[in-house]
Amino acid sequence: MLEAIFSWVFETWYNAFIALLLFFNVLYWSVTGTGILVFRYLVRKRGLTKVANHHLYAGQRRKEIGQSMRSILVFSLQGILIQQGIKQGWFQISYELNWWLLPQIIALFFWNEIHFYFSHALLHTRFMMRHIHKVHHHSKEPTVFSTFSFHWIEAFLLGTVIVFPLLIFPFQALAILSLPVMSLIINLLGHCNYDFFSQHSPEHLLKFSYRHSMHHKKGKGNLGFLLPWLDKIFNTTVKNIS
Repeated sequence: MLEAIFSWVFETWYNAFIALLLFFNVLYWSVTGTGILVFRYLVRKRGLTKVANHHLYAGQRRKEIGQSMRSILVFSLQGILIQQGIKQGWFQISYELNWWLLPQIIALFFWNEIHFYFSHALLHTRFMMRHIHKVHHHSKEPTVFSTFSFHWIEAFLLGTVIVFPLLIFPFQALAILSLPVMSLIINLLGHCNYDFFSQHSPEHLLKFSYRHSMHHKKGKGNLGFLLPWLDKIFNTTVKNIS
C-alpha cells in the first residue's frame, strides 16, 4: 500500500507537487489545530502559562499564516527535485517494514537537529539576518502559526533536510514520513510560547520551548532546535535569560 502511494506520488513531477502540497497543508493545519486545543486545555486545567515576551503585532497571525502557505509552496516545489532524484537513481527509498524503522527515525531526529542548528547559524549571519531571517524574527512573540513563517529562501534551506539522508542510505518510507511530522510537532512546541516546565532551569533538556521563545525575544543565541547540546558546544546559549 505504502509503496503504491509513493510510486504514484513520485511517478511524475506534477504528482509530487500536488501530493506534497496537500500533505504539508494537512500536516500544518492538523498539528496547529490540535496544538491550539491542547494548549487551551492545559491553560484551563493545568495552569499552563505563557512565556513573558512582547505583545503580538497587528495582523501577526494572518501574516504568519500567509508566509507559512508560501513556505509550503516551496516545500512542494522541492518535491519535484526529490521526484527527479528518485527517477535518476540518485535517491533510494526502502519499502520494508522491520525493526530498523525505530533506529532510522532516531537517526533522522538527530540529523534534523544538526541540519537545523547549522542552517540557523547561517541564517544569523549579518547578510542573511538582514535580508532573509528577519521575516521569521518579525514575530518577537512566536505563535503556533509561526512554525513555517519564513522567507522563501529560508524555507528552501530548511527543506533540504531530507536530501543528504536520501543520498547516503535507502531509509524506510515510514522513517522518511516521520521527519516532517516530528519536525513540525517540535517546531510547534518551540513556537507556542508556553513554558511547559517552569520549575526547571533554562538549560534543562525539557525547556526547549522557553529557550526558543527567548531566542525570538533576544534575536540571537539558542540556535538549537530541541536539544541544547550544540548551543553548549559552540557557545551560542543565550546568557542571562529572563
